[in-house]
This record gives sequence, structure tokens and C-alpha cells, in this order.
Amino acid sequence: MTQPIPPLPDRTPWALIAALYGAGLLAAGQFAKISLTLGPLALVYPGWPVAFAVSGVAVMGIVFGVMAGGLTASIGPGRAILAALALSALAGGLQALLPPFPVLMALRVIEGAGHLVLVVAIPTLMAGLAGARDRGLVMGLWATFFGVGFALAALVIGNSAAPVFGWHAGLCALVAVVLWRMLPRVEAARRPLPRLSEHLSIYASPRLLAPALGHGIYAFVFLAAVTYLPVALGAAWLAPVLPVVGIVGSLAAGVLARRIAPGVLVVWGFVAMAALFAMALVWSGGAAGLSVLAMLISGLVAGGGFAAVPWLNPTEEARALANGALAQLGNVGTFAGTPVLAALGVGASLPFAIVVGVFGAGLTAIAYRAAIRGDVR
Repeated sequence: MTQPIPPLPDRTPWALIAALYGAGLLAAGQFAKISLTLGPLALVYPGWPVAFAVSGVAVMGIVFGVMAGGLTASIGPGRAILAALALSALAGGLQALLPPFPVLMALRVIEGAGHLVLVVAIPTLMAGLAGARDRGLVMGLWATFFGVGFALAALVIGNSAAPVFGWHAGLCALVAVVLWRMLPRVEAARRPLPRLSEHLSIYASPRLLAPALGHGIYAFVFLAAVTYLPVALGAAWLAPVLPVVGIVGSLAAGVLARRIAPGVLVVWGFVAMAALFAMALVWSGGAAGLSVLAMLISGLVAGGGFAAVPWLNPTEEARALANGALAQLGNVGTFAGTPVLAALGVGASLPFAIVVGVFGAGLTAIAYRAAIRGDVR
């Protein structure tokens, strides 16, 4: 039986929130450590498709996202986070030995399981720990984890893969110990692992589906736009700017969620994105600046989606399942968006973004309307 989480504390434990966010940065590093060392890896594994070592984690999210939500709901987010960090440390430490490429890929799949549990369990626990007034802000902060983690990794990663893998594994182990000391010792009782029928039923629940749907559409357009808009608009300076303004938008969403319903931020964020990209298509002279504004607004969509999980779902179990669905559709969007735009051609970047924005607004409006029938927290 689903049990409600304990009443939200009056004060947010910011030190623990910061430690959990640090674990999220390490989850982002599981992508970054491969993406940023592809050159050295190609020298270590000549003739092997080293780029697939990046996508191995995303494939785990596509296939097992909902299952990770069920696992987190079953054993509790705290236990899930510690287990995922331990698994990531073990797999990453073995990767630092630079084993034969098939073994490296197997270790990446194992690490992908740890990554998936982290991105489901951490926001679930953060939402439960945050005070009622701070919950939207905390979720907005969480929405920045991937961009911030990737940017920090880009600043510190060198030209050799093995030391990077070793340091990342060591940090995973260190943060696991820190969180083991900091996490509350009392957690919800263990629940049976969910059956396949329960997994499938998640997508029939608007409260569980609505945040995931918006996040999947956001991920579909965001990575593709960041990749191709600088080329399409002939403005190379957009490449580092667009991800940063997205992070700023996600932080702003956390603040706005204190006063504006997260579902409203998502729907109208898509509307504003589509409108700004349409203006950029018509006014070529201002296209770059309008695209920056549109990607800033996209951060509101991302942050609003994460904030919508606890807004719509008052129990820890439901939040875990909703975060699992969010991770799954987010990985689908990340995996599919860039190849679709590449197939359409770089010149289709603005029309592509407009269509996806309009589609996102319409679909999320329907989903959130269905989800909010009745009371939400």
C-alpha cells in the first residue's frame, strides 16, 4: 500500500541538499568523462566505435527508466542512492584500468544502471527533504545538475582517460561515504518490487506522466538546438551561451514555482519558446538574440517539469515512479532529437524548434489538465 511521506520539514536541510546535488554532478560526469575523452579513448581502442561508450548510459535510461523508479520506490531513495554510488565507483574504478573494449562497454552498461538510479532517486529524496516553501527552488536547482556537471567536467578533465575515470570513481566512493553519514537513518519500509503491469500503468496515470511528457519533448528540442542553431545562424558564440542560459532559466523556474504552478510554467514556456523561434525565423537580424531568449525560456520548461513531480504527487512512492518515467522519456528525447534534426538538415533548425514548441504546448496542456483534476499539493 502506498504510504505518504512524513510531513515536510519547516526548514530545508541545505547541507544535505548540497551533498545530494553533488552526487547529481557526479551522475552528469558519467556522461562527461567519456564525451570529453573520446580522443584519448580512440587512441587506446583503435578501430573500435568508442562513441558508443557515451550512448550506453542513455540506452539504459530508455529501456529501464520506469524500472528504476519502481526500484527506488521499493527500497527507498536513500538506500538506492548509496547503492548506485557504490556501483558507479566499482564500475568506474575498473574502467580506469582500460580493459578490452567489450569489457569497457559492459562496465558502461553497469555504470548506466547506477546513473539511472541516481537521476531518479536523488530528486525524489530532495523533494521529500525540502520545506514546502523551498521545494520548487530545490527542484529548479536539481534541473541544472546536468549542465553544471558537464561544464565543471570540461574545466577539469585532462587529456588522459584513465586518470579521469579513476578520479570520478574515487569521488563517487567519497560522496557515498559522506551521504551515508548525513542521510536520515529512518526510511520508509521496504515495499515489494513492482510488477510489469504496474510499470505499464504508470503511463496511464496523468499525474505520473505529465512531467515526463514535458521533459521528453524539452530534451528532444534542447540538445538538437544547442548542437545545430549556432551553425544554422552563423553565430559560433551561441555554442557556449545556449546551455548556460538554459541553466539560468532552470534556476529561475525554481523561484517562480513558489508563486506559479509548475504545470503553467511548462505549458506557457513551450508557447513562449515557439513564439520566440517564430520571431527569429521572420527577423533574421535578431535571430541569434531571440534564440538566446528562447533557450532561456526552455530552462523554465525543464525546471517546471522537475517541480511538477512533487506538486502532482504527494507520496514518495509516486514521486519515485514519476521521476523514473521522467528519466525514461528524457533519455528518449536526448537520444532522438539530434538525429532527427540532422536528417532534416541544419537549415531546418528554426522551423523544427517552432513545431516542437507548439506540439509541446498542446500536448502538455492536455496532460496537465488531466493531472490536476482534483487536489494537488
